[in-house]
Amino acid sequence: MKITKVCCQGCGADLQVDETIRFATCNYCHARLEIVHDPTVTHTRLLENIGRTTEQMAGNLRVIELQNDLERLDREWENRRESFMVTGKHGHRSLPSEAGSITGGVIAIVAGVVWMSFAAGMGAPFPFPLFGLLFIGFAIFGMINGTSKASGYRDAKRSFNERRNNLIRQIEESRRS
Repeated sequence: MKITKVCCQGCGADLQVDETIRFATCNYCHARLEIVHDPTVTHTRLLENIGRTTEQMAGNLRVIELQNDLERLDREWENRRESFMVTGKHGHRSLPSEAGSITGGVIAIVAGVVWMSFAAGMGAPFPFPLFGLLFIGFAIFGMINGTSKASGYRDAKRSFNERRNNLIRQIEESRRS
């Protein structure tokens, strides 16, 4: 059994260790040490420093994971947001609004009523005034569909913002610790 003399990295005290020893505690300063047996030299390394570095790396890794989650959430939201978009008559895409859906529906209903009254007033044959009812039916369907889509968008946006703010708060907390 070979005894090797090493220096404590905590206080500088001389220690004597067996070549089979891998970890030791200094008798003077009680520092926990790793005994490193290299081919040419044997030396000590403070375990507290290794532990602290490991904790810092784990904290940094947590921040990176949270940042990746935030980026993924933003990408998912862009795709989901696109599914709520409505296309106008000239191909213009916009987000739905409840007020716009109701306004458009009311205008279409009024146009259907006007169609029916003009067609009936001019003495048009039987099926022509019914086109106004068909127009009113499409208007009501569009109004209900548009308001539900706008409501769904509003709820999805609120949920996205809550999740995003929660991730940002977690990132800030992880950076502080």
